[in-house]
Amino acid sequence: MAGSLRLKTGPHRVLEGAPWVYRGEMYHADLTPGTVVELTEVNGRFVGKGFFNPASLIAFRLLTRDVHDVIDGAWFRRRVRDAAQMRQDLLGHKDAYRVVNSEADQLPGLIVDKYGPMLVVEILSLGLVPFTADIVDELVAIFQPQGIYERGDVPVRTKEGLPRTNRMLFGTMVSPVHIIENDVVMLVDLADGQKTGHFLDQYPNRRRTGELAAGRKVFDAFCHTGGFGLTAAKHGAQSVIGIDIDENAVARAQENAAANGLNQVEFLTANAFDWLRKESEKGPQYDLGILDPPAFTKSKDTVAGAIRGYKEINLRGIKLLKPGGS
Repeated sequence: MAGSLRLKTGPHRVLEGAPWVYRGEMYHADLTPGTVVELTEVNGRFVGKGFFNPASLIAFRLLTRDVHDVIDGAWFRRRVRDAAQMRQDLLGHKDAYRVVNSEADQLPGLIVDKYGPMLVVEILSLGLVPFTADIVDELVAIFQPQGIYERGDVPVRTKEGLPRTNRMLFGTMVSPVHIIENDVVMLVDLADGQKTGHFLDQYPNRRRTGELAAGRKVFDAFCHTGGFGLTAAKHGAQSVIGIDIDENAVARAQENAAANGLNQVEFLTANAFDWLRKESEKGPQYDLGILDPPAFTKSKDTVAGAIRGYKEINLRGIKLLKPGGS
């Protein structure tokens, strides 16, 4: 254990179950950023062990509340193995899914996504760096992947003091890869796609879209590579139009439509805000609408503008729906 931190007097969310502590909530110590430290209450009572990084607004990220846990490479291997086993028990041998989901698996800052023969890793906490080799070794032992690729080009890494670079951690690169999701064949770009290549967290929402789609006329605004619209078409939608400003994402969506033989789908490269405004002026035309925009804010300073943006697209989307539409 590299050192300890003490909470200031007052209420703290970490004492109510939150897995992190903000910088201003603790007495600062002269500790090396990224080290594993012990956190106590002001009276000395043990709270947990976790990563400390004073460069980040979230300066403490909880790993465990068990005072007896020894945080070493073996501990990380166990946590990765437990997370992978839980997903396999729940999901079987699905083609693509999230293997490790950061704080939800007591591995703050670690994302691991499976795409067929490839694993894509995001390391978003400086404290994970000394344990990366152990994490990779365990993933190789569990999955025997063809390759493990680290997506390190996300802005939050700068705040953690990490370089914004992508690299292979194991094996050889396969990209793009084909996956099957909700009976839809999807071509996923692991090297240059958004996030780790595909928005895996939307899987159940895309499945629900398929359940609602049969016989319906559908629009999919902010469609990215077409996941929602293609699922709707695969499950019997009468017609689907997808709109996204990213021409590369639209090109991939068109490829995905062709791979599935879905001829009732059209994808357009356009500003979704402009399309919604112009299309809604024509009145109700659709039976099912999908709005899946990117985040409009990443800080409290831009919340007001984000709320206006969300309100705008939802009002326009509602105007496009026929009575009884979804």
